[in-house]
Amino acid sequence: MFGRLSRGIAPGTKSRQTVASANREPSETLYCRPHFLHQTPGEGSQAVEQRARLVLVPPRSKKLPWSTGYAEVINAGKSAFNEDQATCRPIILRKTVDNDEQWVLMCPKEDTSDQGVLATYWGLFDGHGGPVAAIQASEHLHHCIKEQLEEILDVIGGPSNVPPPLHLEGHKGKQTEANYALEKRICIENLVKGAVEKAFKNCDELIGHYQASRNQAGGCTALVVLHLQGKFYVASAGDSRAIIVQKDDILQLSNEFTAVTERQRIQYLAFLKPELLGDEFSRYEFPRRVKRNDIGKKILYRDYFMSGWGYKTAEDDDLKYPVVHGDGRQTRVMGTIAVTRGLGDHRLKVYDTDLPIKPFLSCIPEVTIFDLGQHEFGQSDVLIMATDGLWDVMSNRDVADITDRFLEDQKHDPRRYTMLARCLVHQARGTLQGNDWKLEDGSYASFDDISVFVIPLHNIGGTA
Repeated sequence: MFGRLSRGIAPGTKSRQTVASANREPSETLYCRPHFLHQTPGEGSQAVEQRARLVLVPPRSKKLPWSTGYAEVINAGKSAFNEDQATCRPIILRKTVDNDEQWVLMCPKEDTSDQGVLATYWGLFDGHGGPVAAIQASEHLHHCIKEQLEEILDVIGGPSNVPPPLHLEGHKGKQTEANYALEKRICIENLVKGAVEKAFKNCDELIGHYQASRNQAGGCTALVVLHLQGKFYVASAGDSRAIIVQKDDILQLSNEFTAVTERQRIQYLAFLKPELLGDEFSRYEFPRRVKRNDIGKKILYRDYFMSGWGYKTAEDDDLKYPVVHGDGRQTRVMGTIAVTRGLGDHRLKVYDTDLPIKPFLSCIPEVTIFDLGQHEFGQSDVLIMATDGLWDVMSNRDVADITDRFLEDQKHDPRRYTMLARCLVHQARGTLQGNDWKLEDGSYASFDDISVFVIPLHNIGGTA
């Protein structure tokens, strides 16, 4: 794992990141559930039973950071495994060691006040095409983020969480990272955003190398919440979602990235690099498939620069399958995949062709920032992050209403946030009626894997 490798530095090396980047190799992937569930083999075998769909929560003896609540359930037969993965852990940031500072490691250090900067990390990973990418991401993405943040630790602030001074007297002739950032009017938040974006890219490359070396495939979406210096950095690459629920207010912190929401980006790439389409696809979008008898007639279409619709004369090339095609949730890129951001999928190809889909998929997340210091929170105020298995059947308002009622009734229960997570999963899973899982109103329940974190906000960084 990255953490072990990054600590093993021999004198004379350049930095922890240099060594880690050059030598790290992810550990062999074994199927597992999140570490904080502490499942026994018997519990693990019961959890994969789709007819039972047991809702799993951490044991009473295992307290997550911030008293975070968590619950999950397997799908209703879509795949043999629960392909969701989750992780929740503290991250301690310490300054990277450069070549000029190696001699310090050989001397006794009397000052032990430098304990590092504490961050907290939550991650949800929704796998597809197998659980491998999601497991790898859950094991390694936080190490990638830690690496990137430690590279800028001098700029974003030391152990006391105080940013460096604006005026660096005595350093006018030296172009440091701090004064360079200040000259360019780059704020600390944007440096953190850049570190998170680069960490996603590094993790995606690592997963690609791992899968290539073992002839494995698959990918995963990723939703990360990072708490650092009083702010949430919410990184979304996929279709999971994070919201904040406060009394009478809902704030969505992430957006979903699908073939529908990213149609124009995908079409623009097809415009720039038409060779990626082979001789199989057209970059244009049409309301319906173009037929042979449409040739020469006016038809509706959309190109990469259009949010509205226009008319064009149908040509032979328009008979090709559109690069983005489908209706609503059934819309796919090259008829293959619905989500357009995530990690992995390096070996994914269009069915019965050698055309790779990866060029159209992005591993770079959208990072939004929420400043907790600008708000006051009560005991019923929470951040809820969940994979799409929840949001497929529940709206933000549905989740907020359940949250408000549940936390009002359970305000004295020390495990109320875990119980809320379990309640939300139960609601979205529904009950087995005949061969189908149904909601209370008789409509179809979620048949997907469902994973939910509930993060209390009223005692930031403490315990509930």
